[in-house]
Amino acid sequence: MRKLLLTFRSIKGVYILFCFSFLIVVLVAIFLEEEYLVYVKPLVPISLILIHVFNVKPINPYYVVCMLVLLVNDTLIYIDFAKYFDLVAITIIIFYLLCVFLLKKYINLADLQIKKFVTFPIIISLTLISYLIFSISELVLPSLMDSIFSFFMILIILLLFVAACFFIYIIDKYEGNFRLFVSASCCLFVSALLLINYFYFHTRVFTILINIAEVAGLYFFLRFLMEAKPIDFEYEKSKYF
Repeated sequence: MRKLLLTFRSIKGVYILFCFSFLIVVLVAIFLEEEYLVYVKPLVPISLILIHVFNVKPINPYYVVCMLVLLVNDTLIYIDFAKYFDLVAITIIIFYLLCVFLLKKYINLADLQIKKFVTFPIIISLTLISYLIFSISELVLPSLMDSIFSFFMILIILLLFVAACFFIYIIDKYEGNFRLFVSASCCLFVSALLLINYFYFHTRVFTILINIAEVAGLYFFLRFLMEAKPIDFEYEKSKYF
């Protein structure tokens, strides 16, 4: 009984740590200079690792490495994004590749049905994403001509991750798959706003929004990994009869 109580307190404690980390990051983004985020932003991936450790058995080492890579990535961004852009590109590419690898077991190409993907909402979404990519590229590429290869590599890997999330969401075989939709949307939002903020028009409001969206996206991604399980279609049908 005592062991069970300690475990409950530990699990509750890591969620409190995550909420505290989220709050501290937002407060620093609102009231202090960006360089101070270097010291508090690592609390977020660390707290997410602890949530994973206390809730998932066995621990997935790829998720732990994924968060540590993100920690390095965020540190480089807030030290000097422009100066370390090529290094940031390497870390973010590794991060998204690890995320795709973590989703691999939920993806089965046998589920690929054209009629599910060629629908009006999907076409509109793809059109909006394409327009977003074109618009952001047009704004920031003049400042990234020396790192154009890194820029397009990030774009390709980011779209691979978004495609994986949307695929799992559309085939609708796992409970809680909407969390991946939220996570992918947050990643697109963060990536677009981050580039605008550092290479076109810098404002504290963008920094605040970037951090809120990033933490939310990471949390929903972890929740999916922890709680995803196949939908029992027989049970779903029985509820309506």
